[in-house]
Amino acid sequence: MNEEDIIVKRFKELAQRAYAGNYYTCTGFLGIAQISLLKKLFASDGDIKDMPYMLYGGMDGCERCMAAFGSSELFGYEYEFPIDCVIIKPRMQKYADRLSHRDVLGAVLNLGTDRSNTGDIYLKDNVAYMFCAQSMSSYITDNLEKVKHTFVMCSVADTLPDFMDNRITEKCHAASERVDALVSAAYKLSRGKAAALIKSGRIYINGFLCESAGRAVKINDIVTVRGFGRFEYMGVEKTTAKGRFVVTVCKWC
Repeated sequence: MNEEDIIVKRFKELAQRAYAGNYYTCTGFLGIAQISLLKKLFASDGDIKDMPYMLYGGMDGCERCMAAFGSSELFGYEYEFPIDCVIIKPRMQKYADRLSHRDVLGAVLNLGTDRSNTGDIYLKDNVAYMFCAQSMSSYITDNLEKVKHTFVMCSVADTLPDFMDNRITEKCHAASERVDALVSAAYKLSRGKAAALIKSGRIYINGFLCESAGRAVKINDIVTVRGFGRFEYMGVEKTTAKGRFVVTVCKWC
């Protein structure tokens, strides 16, 4: 049994347990490839496709999300995802390294925690805000002392800062509404590079793996490009005299 088969089997077990026990079950944080597997499974498997599920990563628009199986209509109560946001801040900004997402994630994983316990990481003014499983937040705040060569202090956020839900709307020129053309326009890449990203399995539309460079993108579709970011496609603003489209995309920062 390969890794994908194991993941799919786990999804089915959790969904069936939720249905049989009349209570919510929940995964750890899933990456975009795992979310794609989940969506394909629920779209095609007759045994579980009627079981509702929810995806949430700590706030709307997160890339890494937990999946909870069930609904308030089915069980009679709302589900609260077990997610905290940990603030990771240099003790002395003046002498701190410039921290990156990779630096923060590496330091947390070096504590011995699994990737499924950590969600999206946001950086602002060299301070990291990381979503994590509630069961791990105390362990991280008690034990994380250093990121790279920088000593840090950690706490659990009471509220989320406004910048974490910030998105930037941009207009760009695209040859068409095909996914390769829009990715090329949004991230200033060549069409060949965009096509190569699709071929290597790094582009997803609404959580589903995109396998065709010619796939048309619809208004409000969310396109995830691993290694570059995500954007919501807002549609064609106008057509230029040369027949190119001026399109609007809304990027997550």
